[in-house]
Amino acid sequence: MDRLHDGPPLSKTEVAQLEELLEDDEALAYYLEVSQQEALLASVIPAESPVIAPGPRILRFPRPLLIAAGAAAACLLFALGLGFGRWLDQPASAIAVDTGTDPLPSAPPARITGMVGVQWTDESKPHQIDLNPGANQISIASGLVELTYASGVSVTLEGPADYEVVGHEEGRLGKGKLYTTVPKGAEGFKVHYSGGIVEDLGTEFAMDALPDGSTEVGVFSGKIKLHSSGREAITLFENQSLLQSADAAEPLQAVPLDRKKFVPKLPARDFRWEVDSPAEQELSFDVTHLLWKPAKYRAIFKWMNGPDAAEIRDVRLYRDDKLVTADDHAGRTGVLRFVSDNIYALDVFPGSYARGRWTVVVRIRTMDRKGGGLAETSVPIRSQGILQFEEGLVTGAGVDEFVGRWSYRHMGDLFVREFHPDGSVSLTRNGVNEAGAWGSGHWSVRNGQLDITFPDKQLVERHVLRDAKTLIFTSNPYENAIKASGD
Repeated sequence: MDRLHDGPPLSKTEVAQLEELLEDDEALAYYLEVSQQEALLASVIPAESPVIAPGPRILRFPRPLLIAAGAAAACLLFALGLGFGRWLDQPASAIAVDTGTDPLPSAPPARITGMVGVQWTDESKPHQIDLNPGANQISIASGLVELTYASGVSVTLEGPADYEVVGHEEGRLGKGKLYTTVPKGAEGFKVHYSGGIVEDLGTEFAMDALPDGSTEVGVFSGKIKLHSSGREAITLFENQSLLQSADAAEPLQAVPLDRKKFVPKLPARDFRWEVDSPAEQELSFDVTHLLWKPAKYRAIFKWMNGPDAAEIRDVRLYRDDKLVTADDHAGRTGVLRFVSDNIYALDVFPGSYARGRWTVVVRIRTMDRKGGGLAETSVPIRSQGILQFEEGLVTGAGVDEFVGRWSYRHMGDLFVREFHPDGSVSLTRNGVNEAGAWGSGHWSVRNGQLDITFPDKQLVERHVLRDAKTLIFTSNPYENAIKASGD
């Protein structure tokens, strides 16, 4: 919170972690309370050099913010530029506020609020989440990047793509695919491209700047206005699409809208599974939008609920129904004492990667209850969980990446577990130290996996990292933990 309000700017990963934390109602309420205080301070302490702008400004506020804070505080808070996904998914209202000033100088027009499978065109350059005009062009070779404007406009880019924020209400698409959602109150958003300008009139629209210099523009809902050099503006309505070609005899041609061509939002990494019979089942999961490059991918099968543990084997990864890689070892998932070998290696090498439909297929069944299962035989069979499909630090994290405090919520309580450099572990629950919770437990790291071993209980808890700030519990039914700021 201190860094969010006072700097230095949060990294892309840290913003993603903050967004995940704000999924919890209590965390969101705390965040709004602190931010409201910061905003009120700003309202009573005059700036040294205020910028005066005549006339009222129309600002859009997410509904939770309107409930939690007064109009003046909400206005200043919103100017900080935090347009996170959860707020944007909820109904919003437009409020006319005569602020008398432009947005605060420190507030960027837009920020990166999510990424999946990103490979940057130039990996050597630092990449900041704050996007200012002319300073932070997004250039990706593959993957998806979601950026959010302070107005609430959401832009999802699919690589290879080049995009630049050129103002609080506009951007420029150099190449690649773009899907834009413009909420009520933010109409007038513009995207510049080689052939002109797309002006939003309250809509969802998509663009594809093709390598040959042509551009496809389509409207998924609402309407847009297309401005091109030497022609009168054209209004496109829902389900209409145009292809603009600079060298064609007729530069603008109507084409069918291809709804499957664009990705409207970032995909989830978690996939639900359920087994309700003793017979072995084959389950499949479409992970197409999580595979954007050759990488070491991992499939983690985590039990969440139900009286039965599950046995897993023969995990395969297909591209267009052709087997690419497989891991056929037997594993189990359930309550802690039944978890073993539930992470599966699905490495995709450069020669095996291509765009297509990617599918994870697995054979799964419940454990035999006669061998000491979770429930009596009279209880109906049921085991539920999630598949988490990961890449990155999940395979290469070392001891230093795990050291520190990690917070997460479970059943309404806030937990913080700390991994100390000497191998010991401590735990707090709602701020109260849970002395003795770990007993003689100690932790170690091997092949990117952190294990907490409890010799007296003959149990092992297992963890991996999604990224530098996200800890995944692979053996417990907990949400992902977020690393504390400064650790």
